Amino acid sequence: MSPHRLGGPDNPGGDVGHVFNVATDRDCRRRGYSRSCMQALLGWYQQRGVTRAYLQASRDGESHYRALGFAPTHSPTMRLVLPASL
Repeated sequence: MSPHRLGGPDNPGGDVGHVFNVATDRDCRRRGYSRSCMQALLGWYQQRGVTRAYLQASRDGESHYRALGFAPTHSPTMRLVLPASL
């Protein structure tokens, strides 16, 4: 399920979708599998009122996601990796 964020003018409901780790085996690429999965996921989001979806695309996957309507944003993603506790 999508996380719920504080609503704002562009997203009053606050629901946001995130897509992580889409991967297709090299021998199975260019057959529409990822597109079908993504279209189903985006439809599922729409049915639940999600108005924004985010992902990080590799260079190889960027054109695929652009074709689905994703666009680059101006805000870079930042990450912090914490060391495992002892």
